[in-house]
Amino acid sequence: MKLIDRYIIRELIAPFFISVSLIMLLFTLNLAFRMLGRIVGQGLPPMVILEFFFLNLAWILTLAVPMSVLVASLMAFGRLAGDFEIVALKAAGISLIRMIIPAIAASIVVGAFSLYFQDKILPDYNHRNKLLTISIRRKKPSIAIKDGIFTRDLPKQTLLVGSQDPSKDMLHSITIFDDSDQKKPSTVVADSGRLSFVDSLGMYQFRLFSGEIHQLERTDPSGYEILSFEEAIFRFNAENQLLKRRESGYRGDRELGLGDLKKRIDDLKNRKDVVRHQKQINRYKVEYHKKYAISFAVIVFVLIGAPLGVKLHKGGLGISAGMSIFFFLLYWTFLIGGEDIADRGLVDPWIAMWAPNMLLFIFGFILIRLEMQQHLVINFGWRRKNEYDARDTEDWKISPDRIEEYARIESEKYSGSVVRGSQDSRDQLSKRNDNVDISVNDNEVTGNDDDH
Repeated sequence: MKLIDRYIIRELIAPFFISVSLIMLLFTLNLAFRMLGRIVGQGLPPMVILEFFFLNLAWILTLAVPMSVLVASLMAFGRLAGDFEIVALKAAGISLIRMIIPAIAASIVVGAFSLYFQDKILPDYNHRNKLLTISIRRKKPSIAIKDGIFTRDLPKQTLLVGSQDPSKDMLHSITIFDDSDQKKPSTVVADSGRLSFVDSLGMYQFRLFSGEIHQLERTDPSGYEILSFEEAIFRFNAENQLLKRRESGYRGDRELGLGDLKKRIDDLKNRKDVVRHQKQINRYKVEYHKKYAISFAVIVFVLIGAPLGVKLHKGGLGISAGMSIFFFLLYWTFLIGGEDIADRGLVDPWIAMWAPNMLLFIFGFILIRLEMQQHLVINFGWRRKNEYDARDTEDWKISPDRIEEYARIESEKYSGSVVRGSQDSRDQLSKRNDNVDISVNDNEVTGNDDDH
């Protein structure tokens, strides 16, 4: 490894790890703001809460790595451009592509780690997180409930709760829309109640106080009934919860590694009713290709970050982070949109997952091409006074003809200075001789000057 390679890699290391730490912190804080209020105060042990956040760090790290590579590329090459080291390297005959090669080599290592993490570690963490979430909901079903917002977590039931009292495990101003009987839907209204999960039955149980039951026959609108109660118990089936409790080993598509996904796909393809399982096959294919696509995105972000960093010219962490968020959101929007249309069978899964990489790869190639042809610096308003004027890259290249031209100009300057120096010497000598009486007589020289 050459000195220039080690130097550029060192420039990338610090911004990368700083970005990973900051991005994971921001994602964790966002998760805490969304979930902490629903978890704390529900009577859960502190270790269970810590385990919940720890298991969520896996998918956060998966997203943080590509973003951090983009931030590191922008900051590293922006710093090199800002300190005119890019200019020096180009003057020494080192092209931008040659400068990017060590960054690409480092990104390949990071991408390999990302693929290994998504294949071996992330599925297990996702599975453990799902089982823990199910266990928490069984213990405290009210965790999934938000005040004043319709909740559809209960099968064939829609729940609306006005307020909650976690200390007493009570719900207030309860409305339940029951569609389990399509011919005779009902609405239950109660002042208060408790929601729990009966593990032996695999059912949710609602104990309601001071309420009414409103029922309507769809075929006979005149048959509207109202039943009042002081206390009533309602039970709702929770087949999915019961299935996960008995078959905790079952894993969804995001809880499988590459080998397991391949086995699931081959198994479904070998069945006679392949068309019936095509949607599930597409989901497995999407997850399979997404693991590779996210890992390869690390390399693509280097191709975008390096030329953009040169153009941003001393952008700093703020501008680099802003540009990284923009490109990553753009990438993630295409990825999620592609996942949706691939699940519905509108596009082949591998095309949907690799399309964002292809588009950004082309964009990065164009940026590198433009940077090699013409060096343009993106100046921001608050930095213009401290920036230098943009110049063509050609001005930085020293061709033989230009060397001769520079030599001729310098030679003319030197000759002119010599001529001017000789003329000045003659003038000084003339002034000096005005004070000297010189006579020439048969090779004798006499004068009044004391120096003669």
